[in-house]
Amino acid sequence: PDLDLLSNLVNRTPAPVELGLNAEAKISVIASETNGEAEEEEEASKATEGNNINTEGHGANMDLKVCLKPHYGFLNMHHSVFTDYAREGLSYDMLEIPSPDDTPSDNRRDMRLDVEIDKFDSERYLADLFLSDDPNDECADMIYVEAVRFMPHWAKKDSVDDLIGQMEQMNTKSTTRASSSLSSQENFFTEDESQRLLSTKAQLPLISKLNKEQTKSIFYSLVDILYAYVYDHRTTMGDCTCESSWTVVTLSPTLSWLESYTPPYDTITHVLRWSIRRALIYPYLRTFDFVAGMLVKDVVDIFRGGRRIILRCLLQIQQIMDGSEFHYLFNKLYINPYICWIQQISEDDLVRFVEDDLIPSVNMRKNGGANSQGDVSCLLDKSSLGLDLDILEKCNFKGEDASSSSSSSSSSSDTEDDDDDADSDSSVEDTSDDNQCSGLNDETQLNEQDRSLLVMEQKNSSNNLLDNQIGGGNILSLDSNALLDKREEDTKAATDRNGETKKSLITEIG
Repeated sequence: PDLDLLSNLVNRTPAPVELGLNAEAKISVIASETNGEAEEEEEASKATEGNNINTEGHGANMDLKVCLKPHYGFLNMHHSVFTDYAREGLSYDMLEIPSPDDTPSDNRRDMRLDVEIDKFDSERYLADLFLSDDPNDECADMIYVEAVRFMPHWAKKDSVDDLIGQMEQMNTKSTTRASSSLSSQENFFTEDESQRLLSTKAQLPLISKLNKEQTKSIFYSLVDILYAYVYDHRTTMGDCTCESSWTVVTLSPTLSWLESYTPPYDTITHVLRWSIRRALIYPYLRTFDFVAGMLVKDVVDIFRGGRRIILRCLLQIQQIMDGSEFHYLFNKLYINPYICWIQQISEDDLVRFVEDDLIPSVNMRKNGGANSQGDVSCLLDKSSLGLDLDILEKCNFKGEDASSSSSSSSSSSDTEDDDDDADSDSSVEDTSDDNQCSGLNDETQLNEQDRSLLVMEQKNSSNNLLDNQIGGGNILSLDSNALLDKREEDTKAATDRNGETKKSLITEIG
């Protein structure tokens, strides 16, 4: 079988010994006339394989310098690519790591984590925290709605025609079923994908020479690359854009920072954690449920689909990088070797990784209702991402609750105050109305009563006022009536005197 895996048929060249792996000699010396000729042929054989870079006796020193240089790429096979081969300034356009050929491998991770902390936008995260996927919601983000509803190629079910064909195959002979299954495998890839498989070449070490840690490291980097691809595939609904290469490279620590995982110190949990973390910092959609739930489930489904599903994803990534002005070199460093490697491993190796590493790192739970396929929630909680998401949400929503409660209490108090003010205003208005009514009544009484009654009221009011000022008459006793009578008598006497004066003056003048 596997006749459709064309790269596996044409690409069987072992990698150079620069990787530290022992490769078989391409040229073997059977016999020679002199020892000198044998030595020359042996040196030529070593030079062909890259074992002897300098024939002047300084090969050991050169190998030591090469080993001390920062390595990257598939299985850390490459070094000095950006200084010796790439155009000037390409590393700044295609990578986030500064000076990849000068930055030690041990410093890459710490630098990356520090840069991610600086670029995390808490307000942007909170804005996407409760995005709605309801298409009828006017406030919903349609990109998010379509990304959630999109059916990717790894999740598509068989059509009705395929089901009918499978039912017809059940009634045929076993040989016919075997031939039909073989033809279905051969027809899995499109013509363009088959051409890409045929033209993709890479120098790889023999699979049998890789140890368990190296194999796991390859799988771990493949997980974060596919995670970045899944994000772009959903948000673009399977139709890549000019920004797709940036999205895939930026979300993948392997591509953006040349991250190299070293099992057993690194686990699949670290891979998923850092992928989710970058998905909450850089791209357009930063909803935790989307990046930590749906995308992780997609990665699991891709690995469960087998080598051909993974190959289709890698071929699409290869096409995306080929169309980029800045990221095309990633095909040589990572994608092409992965396309060749995934065809060489067995399905058992893939199943073993999924069951032993990938599945235990996610929590599979079945949800009833519309999502019958189940939901995947990463066992990593928000606090493990190193972004203080729990504290951020708690402080933000606690402040909102406090403000809402205070606003409700203030509104209720304002309502009560308004009611009290209304009551007091009404009472004041009633009092003023009563006063106005009493004033009108007083004026009416003044018009009807004669002067003697007014005088008597003034006397009484003066009497009361004097009584209040001197203690209510307890200390001093004043007869106000007598005083008033005396004042009237004095006034009358003065009037009489004035009259007599006027009469005497008139008499004298006359």
